[in-house]
Amino acid sequence: MQRSPRERITRIATSVAISLLVLVLIPIWSVHTAVATVRSRRKTGSTRTIPRHSIDDVALSTVIERGEPVILRGLIDPMDLRVTPDLDGLRQLAATEQDPFKVRVHKSHSPYFLYTGDYGAELDHVEKMSLAEFLDFMFERDPDPDTCTYRLFSVSDLDGAMGSIIDDLSDGLAAMTDRQPDRQACGIWVGSEGVVTPLHHDAWTGLLFQMSGSKRILMFTPDDRPNLSFTSPFAVGDRWSTLPGRSDDADPARHPRLAKATRYEATLEEGEVLFIPPFWSHEIEALEPNISIPFRFRTRPADHVNPGFLRPAYEIFHHRFLEDRSR
Repeated sequence: MQRSPRERITRIATSVAISLLVLVLIPIWSVHTAVATVRSRRKTGSTRTIPRHSIDDVALSTVIERGEPVILRGLIDPMDLRVTPDLDGLRQLAATEQDPFKVRVHKSHSPYFLYTGDYGAELDHVEKMSLAEFLDFMFERDPDPDTCTYRLFSVSDLDGAMGSIIDDLSDGLAAMTDRQPDRQACGIWVGSEGVVTPLHHDAWTGLLFQMSGSKRILMFTPDDRPNLSFTSPFAVGDRWSTLPGRSDDADPARHPRLAKATRYEATLEEGEVLFIPPFWSHEIEALEPNISIPFRFRTRPADHVNPGFLRPAYEIFHHRFLEDRSR
């Protein structure tokens, strides 16, 4: 399909802007990384507990502006949700959603929930289930000790029913903060006990709604990045650490600097919400079968000057400019 002159000019202007952003961020990222590396070598490791606050005592907008992880209680209750996306709410939804979908069952020795890359997760088999069958499979049957299961429902799944839940959450949060949701990047996660999201960081501000069950949370500040075995921002999986899927399994001989990092830990209980600031590394493990919602806000122009944004900026530059030229 041939593009109009206006479309071509817009694409060229966008490519130039993104490439300039990458060029500006490279020296900033280099200096930032050098300073952080020097500082990290002087550190001694420690462990801190992620604080908990009631939404009655601190506003969500204040939490976001402070930019430190917090677990919030009471954030879900005041929202006027047509369907509360806990186990009972999803069962109500299942009564009208009969279409089957694919469920991937993995080997339990590699229970890693992957957005990208490969931590050795090994597929056991694939089944087709309705939502009701899937919920029974996850929460009622005795789990097979040799397998683990997880699924991230996107906003388009189940004829848009999941998107309606995200829209209701967005409307409820709109009254609490001026941040705009990134609707397409949100979803509803259902996983079995032991499933791990390996250590990584994101460029956006996020909330993790824990709707059923509980999760173990492990977080590190952006300044600890040199201690966490990340690669350069031009590597394919830069925002994912090269530590083992469970960082506690790391060999001290291969990853000696991990011991210098300051760990922030907590158990996220049912009904609580974790605030995840941008570029904070986090690792999450399901302690039992559970339901949660990773909710993202859109990045703002001010976020793009953060050295950690170099990787997403490079990705945009590569996909929209370099790949197009190679076709």
